[in-house]
Amino acid sequence: MKKEMKIEIEKLGVKVYGNYIMPDDGILYPLPLVKGNTKLGKTVSHSSTVPTNKEITCKDKDGNEIRERGTCPLSCKGCYGTTNNYQYNSTKYYLIMRTRLLRNHPDLYFKLVAIQLTYQHYEKLRIHAVGDFIPGEARGFRDVLVNFPGVKTWTYTKVNEDNEDIKALNALPNCNVVKSIIPGHGFNYGTVAYVANMYYYLKRNNKSVWICRCGIDPEQHCSDCDGCSSHEYVLFLEHSTKYNAKTDYGYDKFVELVNNQEQ
Repeated sequence: MKKEMKIEIEKLGVKVYGNYIMPDDGILYPLPLVKGNTKLGKTVSHSSTVPTNKEITCKDKDGNEIRERGTCPLSCKGCYGTTNNYQYNSTKYYLIMRTRLLRNHPDLYFKLVAIQLTYQHYEKLRIHAVGDFIPGEARGFRDVLVNFPGVKTWTYTKVNEDNEDIKALNALPNCNVVKSIIPGHGFNYGTVAYVANMYYYLKRNNKSVWICRCGIDPEQHCSDCDGCSSHEYVLFLEHSTKYNAKTDYGYDKFVELVNNQEQ
């Protein structure tokens, strides 16, 4: 952590221990934003909270069990936020503690987000690699991001699109809220046939839609693409399940569709 950044955080009245902070409740919390992973890319930061609408448990650093209820309105089949790296104890621990920081100290949480964006110079921000909006969170991000017009931001949500805070966040020119539910149909991910059918359906209804290339290209990073930050709907091939798109009928035609779509 840069010295200047540490000084700014300490001005908030909290103690700083590496990438952790301790407010007046005496609990160590990790900072809200995380440097991009292998999928997102190094120039992309992200925030994450506990996924699904269920309770998850893990062991803390002293071996004690801790638990936290998820932030999503639904618990979806094939949710990648409960599989792969997200099933490890250490990952669940950080998700729980970041969720608790947001829930217990919302004002502090967003002041920390602003400080991280100021000193860590991220080009892009994905709100919620996993998780969804809790009350007040969208407004908190909106109030921060209005001061960072150069940070290209996107997020996915299943929260009702009529939510005023979601609307305010989406109204920012540097922020795009992608709808995870296609009205009258279902989620924005599925098999080769489902994703292709939803793409053509949305196109016929004059909707802005993009198919994520990560499903056909493992070398694709969010840092190399603006699809999520510029379209109302973004579709994905089902992942984190046993489904193998490459063996599905029509995969070659699907790849052609993805490669020829206009961003």
